Amino acid sequence: MTIEDSIAIRIEALQAERHMTFKDTINHLLGLGLDAWENPSPQTEEKRTWTKPRSFGKQLLPYEANTAEMLALLEGEEHK
Repeated sequence: MTIEDSIAIRIEALQAERHMTFKDTINHLLGLGLDAWENPSPQTEEKRTWTKPRSFGKQLLPYEANTAEMLALLEGEEHK
């Protein structure tokens, strides 16, 4: 697992503040995060959104096109 530098700095500060080992600090933070995810507060639950898939019928493009290809189809090659 790779921890981003900005997160590692925050973990190390908490570790020093609470006089905890790195392992105990990580386990504590993971536990807090899992608890918050599994039992969100009413305010958090209101903010959580889910994307609902929708069918638009037939496929609009004949193949999987990348963004540049889609822009070229819609706006012409001059879009660049």
